[in-house]
Amino acid sequence: MCLAVGLPTVRSDNYFLGDDFGLVQHLHDLQAERLLTYFVSDWTEGIYGYQLDELRPFLAFTYWFDARLFGAINVSGYHATNLVLHLLNALLVLAIARSIAPGEPTFAVLAASLFALMPSHAEPVAWISGRVESLAALFYLGAFLCFVRFRLVNRQAWLWATLLIFIGGLFAKQTIVTFPLLILAFDLIGPTSQDSAGRRSFARLWPHVLFVVLVASYLALRYTLFGNAVRENLLTAAALQEFLVRQNRYVRELLPTPNSAPRVMKVAAEVLTICALAACGRWVLARRQAYQHVVRRLLFFGAAWYGITMAPMIVTYLSMRHLYITTAGVSIALAALILPGYPLEERRRTKMRIAMAGMLIALYAVSSIWNVSNWVASGMESQKFATAVPRLLQSVPRGSVVFVEVPEWHRDGYFWAWATPFALQPPFTAEDLYERFRIVERPPVYCCTSDQWWAARKATVMGLMDSPVPQQVTYIMFASDNPDVPTFSTRTVDGQALKRRVESALGKPVESFTTGLTPVEAQELGRILFE
Repeated sequence: MCLAVGLPTVRSDNYFLGDDFGLVQHLHDLQAERLLTYFVSDWTEGIYGYQLDELRPFLAFTYWFDARLFGAINVSGYHATNLVLHLLNALLVLAIARSIAPGEPTFAVLAASLFALMPSHAEPVAWISGRVESLAALFYLGAFLCFVRFRLVNRQAWLWATLLIFIGGLFAKQTIVTFPLLILAFDLIGPTSQDSAGRRSFARLWPHVLFVVLVASYLALRYTLFGNAVRENLLTAAALQEFLVRQNRYVRELLPTPNSAPRVMKVAAEVLTICALAACGRWVLARRQAYQHVVRRLLFFGAAWYGITMAPMIVTYLSMRHLYITTAGVSIALAALILPGYPLEERRRTKMRIAMAGMLIALYAVSSIWNVSNWVASGMESQKFATAVPRLLQSVPRGSVVFVEVPEWHRDGYFWAWATPFALQPPFTAEDLYERFRIVERPPVYCCTSDQWWAARKATVMGLMDSPVPQQVTYIMFASDNPDVPTFSTRTVDGQALKRRVESALGKPVESFTTGLTPVEAQELGRILFE
């Protein structure tokens, strides 16, 4: 299943997108010992114009390792790593499901298949920078599997393995801090828990103290370094309200609906999925006593897993790749509902369940392949644009003003957001085009804040507007209707006329721009420059 979804991404012309450019440039030739500093500092070292509150040495290592193994800009190597991470996570879901239900192999296979085919995984599978989610999940699910094995066989080695993997996960992505809550919920309501008081005694709960101490130490480190433990400064009533509003979007993303498909196709897939799950739910409710094991799996892998793993999203932006760890539990819950394993049912109902499982796998496969194919198409178009720019500039005199217009978003995903100046510098180009030409791009595709964009481009833009005579400007523009061939043209720009249009649109003289531009003003200026 993973190969069917991910193999199409592993191709030499599925190029870098968005954050990929900056991260690859920053990490490809890093000294190995510098990776160790990322245990106590921002792993991007401020390449996006400000310090991130992220301790991610293991994520940085994957970029460094890929560059050493495959080559700095061998894009297929980076994509292969993303595919391997996704495959390993699907195997972990399979192992977790097998551990809690060793006598139900079809249930485990269905859970792993649903996880592998979730359409919300398009970013972690097809976008190189999306690996942050799959790498974090590798630690999260690996630690959880070890904890399950610890509870099942009561061997201390499994507990120490859980602790070590959990520590590693904390330095892959900070959202791993929810893990202690998850294993506590597993002990209280999980499918292997018991109701006796002995199972909830101190002897049962003492391992959780170790995880609490580790989390407290990690959060104290974050607070010391960044002034926040869990981005609590962003935890407001408005953020919570927005998070609750997002739930509709999150839940819909768990259904097999392709992002850019026609509405009728989306509705049909949603209706079929909901009807199948409702029928299975009705059968469980009708025989609640016989299906207690299913109820426990639904409570833990459905309700508890969803709530705990979604909590960090309160203080972050909306992105479907953030659902990656959440979908692991949801996939197991869905599989438990569709294929409960026991008690034995009449043959007709068993056939219906198998048919429903097959239908869902088909729907999820179509949706996932659809979403991933859009990312691959964007990667191919990014490659064509990136290779065309230096070729088109070969005939342009050194020092010329060049306006490069390329979208930050394309095909419902990132394109060149935050990509410049990195994308037009080594190792992606033979020489630094920003040193050879005076390049100006729109603020949304620049690496950093609008103020920093203006500081970097002010001399070129102001020089153009202050020129007493018209200037020649080269334009290279991405054409959405014909992405294979960028538009190349040379225009004569009347600086005085441009100055008047800018002042009219922004409502203030250009001389006041020396104090900086607001994000809105920078956006408007960028729009005027590329009219």
